[in-house]
Order: sequence, then structure tokens, then C-alpha cells
Amino acid sequence: MAAHFEGDVKTLWLVEGEVGDDSPDRRMQLLENFSFVDPNGVRWEAPAGHVIDGASIPRMLWSIAGDPYVGTYRRASVLHDVACDVRMQPSKVVHRMFYDAMVADGTSQAQAVEFYTAVRLFGPHWDDPTPPAPKLARRKPSETAPRRRIAKPKLKPHRRLRIDEVERALDQLLDE
Repeated sequence: MAAHFEGDVKTLWLVEGEVGDDSPDRRMQLLENFSFVDPNGVRWEAPAGHVIDGASIPRMLWSIAGDPYVGTYRRASVLHDVACDVRMQPSKVVHRMFYDAMVADGTSQAQAVEFYTAVRLFGPHWDDPTPPAPKLARRKPSETAPRRRIAKPKLKPHRRLRIDEVERALDQLLDE
């Protein structure tokens, strides 16, 4: 099955103080349902009313590629935010959906791999599906640094990496 989006992302920017967040004017409320069907036929829903803020994408990427609301990864970032909030799948599965949605939306494979790697290393992390939580557990660089020194994934240099190779290397690196 070919991965595809259903519906359009329609949002309302929330004004500072409306939702009590500490990042003024960055949050948006979804006005209509929006979804993505991944290559395995799994439907990922972003329901009307959900508030998104781009926080599921590590800020370090924002300075390189721009904020989560621009570019060919914009729709994928909306779905990723929602999936990270509701936690109906393990984070590893959610981050893979983010990759698949980026590629389906025209993001280059190289950029999609970079973003996928960044969210696996520094984005929200949880093992088991859980009910929505008020705060997302985020890996800090210091939490992953010791493992990176110990576990050196074996990848062939100077060639384009396939996502399954990157995924295996990250699993090894993160002991997942």
C-alpha cells in the first residue's frame, strides 16, 4: 500500500496566554481531522481540537532546517506532535511514522534520515504505549553521550544509507 495523507492541515494560531504555555504564540489548534496512512496501512490520526507546538522535533534541528511549520516535513511534524502527545505506540514506532510521512510528502531521503535520527536520539522517548501525559520525557544529549562512546554502529561510509540500516544502527546505539 502506498503511504498517503488524508485531509488538509487546518489550524488556528493560539495567542499567548490562551493555553498557558511558556512558548508564546507557537501553539496551534487543529481545526479539522487530518491523517496519514503509513506504508503498512496503519492510520495515524491528528484530530480536530488537538493543540500542537512543534515540540516533538528537537530545537537543534530548527536552526538547521527551520521550524516545524515550514518545509516538506510540515504535515509529518503535525502528526508526530500528536502521536508523541497521545503515545498510543512506542516512541520508536512513532518516530518511524515521522520518517515515512516525511518521505511520502516529498522530503528528500537524506533530510528525512537526518530528522529521524535526531528525533530518535533527542526527541521524546517512551517504551510502552501509555495514556496521554502532561509532559513528554525527552532525552538530553548527556543521556545518550555515554552510549555513543561505547556502541559504535557499523555502517559502510560514503554511500546512501537505507532507513532500515539507520534504524538498526540506532537500535544498537540506544540499546533498543
